[in-house]
Amino acid sequence: MITIRPATVADTATIVHLEMTIIDQMEIPMVAKLGRDNIEQLLHDSALADDTARYSHTHATVAELGGAIVGVAFGYPSASEPHLDLTMQRLLAERFGELAELFPDVETLPDEWYLDSISVAESARGKGVGTQLLAALPEVVAAQGETVIGLNVDDANPKARALYEREGFVAVGELMIGAHHYTHMQRDLS
Repeated sequence: MITIRPATVADTATIVHLEMTIIDQMEIPMVAKLGRDNIEQLLHDSALADDTARYSHTHATVAELGGAIVGVAFGYPSASEPHLDLTMQRLLAERFGELAELFPDVETLPDEWYLDSISVAESARGKGVGTQLLAALPEVVAAQGETVIGLNVDDANPKARALYEREGFVAVGELMIGAHHYTHMQRDLS
């Protein structure tokens, strides 16, 4: 049975590791430059140092199967986006002398709770983990006083787009994030 719950600080290493699957797919230049392990450590350390960081446990909902975390959804109100990476930027500068941003693109639209990512462990794919994480989000979003969930789906991933459409998301725009073309989708909960 899959259990959905808020993440805790003790989950940080596992949820950041799961998130790296998404980071790998995004082909971020800074990851190629500094190395995947360095970026994973950077995300981990910034999440532990700052509970407002993009990949902090405070922004995460996890799925457990057999007592192990097998999925994570990260999200936050769009108004938070400009501040999510401040600690990570400081650590990038201190550790690597890098002043460039890891995530330079604006991904959100105003007045939405933004689903930054959903990542499911390879061993748990096809078992409904992603669907159950999505189904849990309206309660998470409502608890934060938001009424619209937004997300970006890579146009190269039609299976993900079909899942979001089944869950009531509709296309509202297009954008580029890095070198990938995305469709911005929203679901109105009001």
